Amino acid sequence: MQPLSASQILALWDAGQTRHPIDRALLALALAMPEEAPDELADRPVGWRDVNLLALRNATFGSALDGYAACPSCGSLMEFSLDGATLLSQLSAPLRDARVRVGGRQWRLPSSRDQAMILDAPDPETAVLTLLDRCLIDDPRQPDRPATVDTRKMPEITTSPALISELESRMEALDPAANIRLGMRCTDCGHVWDAVLDIGTCLWDEICSRARQLLESVHRLAGAYGWPEAAILALSPARRAAYLNMIG
Repeated sequence: MQPLSASQILALWDAGQTRHPIDRALLALALAMPEEAPDELADRPVGWRDVNLLALRNATFGSALDGYAACPSCGSLMEFSLDGATLLSQLSAPLRDARVRVGGRQWRLPSSRDQAMILDAPDPETAVLTLLDRCLIDDPRQPDRPATVDTRKMPEITTSPALISELESRMEALDPAANIRLGMRCTDCGHVWDAVLDIGTCLWDEICSRARQLLESVHRLAGAYGWPEAAILALSPARRAAYLNMIG
């Protein structure tokens, strides 16, 4: 995975300001993987997306991954530090045609497009049922099922709590990168919990931080030398830093 250039970071930051986090993630991958059709990126399994986002994040910002999570008991922010390269080595992208078979039926893994289609679900239960209904494919050649579903008319096998639990477990086993969790312990109240690591959010936060640094560099160097933004961004980080040091 090639790192994002300075101009790509600013372009992504600019384009992503008003976009949903799912769209931001796909925009980042579209920049980093121009050989992939944008529509196909949205149909890849969620874990495939996040594995590649982590690879892109590591290539662009380095392997040190620092963040924080709020304690669900007392609200205190707990910091964590990870090695992104080690984490990436422990994850594997699922096969695009991976299937879960239960009770004579089969489901594909959820994709970014599926996630987007349940954003407006009225409650978590409806979101889960709609997601599973979209992923249900008795024949891999059949098109996706409808984006919305009347849960009262769904077959018993789809609404069975036991089935839902088994499907979730099997999907997580096939696509562990879609649900990365970190064991956390609050130093203030002692509460222990599993925090979800959102790779897309981590990447976006770092893009925002780097974009602000780049904009400040452009502002200072353009004011000092009259160079256009494109010329400043085309400089290597080392040369850009050297010029900034010279103007004080």
